[in-house]
Amino acid sequence: MENPEKQPIVTVIAICYNHSAFLLESLTSVVHQTYQAIQLIVVDDASEDDSQQKLLAFMQDYPSVQWIFNEKNIGNCKSFNQALLLAKGKYIIDLSTDDVLEKTRIEKQVRYFESLSNSYGVVFSNAIFIDEQGKTLSTLYDKNQSIPEGNIYSKLIEQSFILPSTMMIKNEVLDSLNGYDETLSYEDFDFWIRSSRNWEYAYLPEILTFQRKVSTSLSSRFVQKENPLVVSTVKVCAKILSLNRNETENKVLIKRLHLVLKQCVFTEDFEAGEEVIKMLIELKGHTFKSKLLSVIIQKRIPLNFIYLKYNQFRA
Repeated sequence: MENPEKQPIVTVIAICYNHSAFLLESLTSVVHQTYQAIQLIVVDDASEDDSQQKLLAFMQDYPSVQWIFNEKNIGNCKSFNQALLLAKGKYIIDLSTDDVLEKTRIEKQVRYFESLSNSYGVVFSNAIFIDEQGKTLSTLYDKNQSIPEGNIYSKLIEQSFILPSTMMIKNEVLDSLNGYDETLSYEDFDFWIRSSRNWEYAYLPEILTFQRKVSTSLSSRFVQKENPLVVSTVKVCAKILSLNRNETENKVLIKRLHLVLKQCVFTEDFEAGEEVIKMLIELKGHTFKSKLLSVIIQKRIPLNFIYLKYNQFRA
């Protein structure tokens, strides 16, 4: 292996909120990497379980790890950004402390990153989904699945196909974006859009991350009534409208807006839905179906109970 002093530093920002059952496994997967030039910064976002006690014990064994203990819960975006200010790495990994890194992940992603041109800002990879007991559920991508890479701005408007936990991000990219947008309730969609507008993405076809599916995960909260996650999605769509450069990109945005409009209806985020309708009208994409949904929004017809029942049945 290359001399650690000559290796590019990789900063892992590990954010913990009530991950007591999983965080030691997650952090151990970082400190036991085959790659050695790692800066680990752990942020506890005012956990209400015994996460902090476990983190303090972990600190005794790994005194080089840097720690931030938030006095109150401030959310992922702000927590990440305050750690980013301390980051020394050329590359950054945003790790939730219920997920686990495969032991060669950082070594392999750095090696791949270093082989790419400067136009690339993100390397992402395949993953295995695990349950709360660590049992394998499924893989993110099929073995022979064709995964978009390079300039994938339009693809990311159309579909969210990257797992954030698999990404290694060039620090230069985050610096150019001033980190995550702290006005949003979640960071993934916004980061993909803003970064892919100016940077290329590279796919490394190996399973290098174990993503844990838990009942309290962010994605499971998208079905809840009057949802700040849905409101954040609408805000990102407005950013896309301002970033788009041609009609092809606008057509893809129209497709996304129709999906978001349905979500606004079923989560009863009516004001956000009104903003979606305005964008559809501006883009000349307001169809018969979206006009029907706009009636539900205007009349404030409650449908979230149906949405919840449907998702319970589907689960």
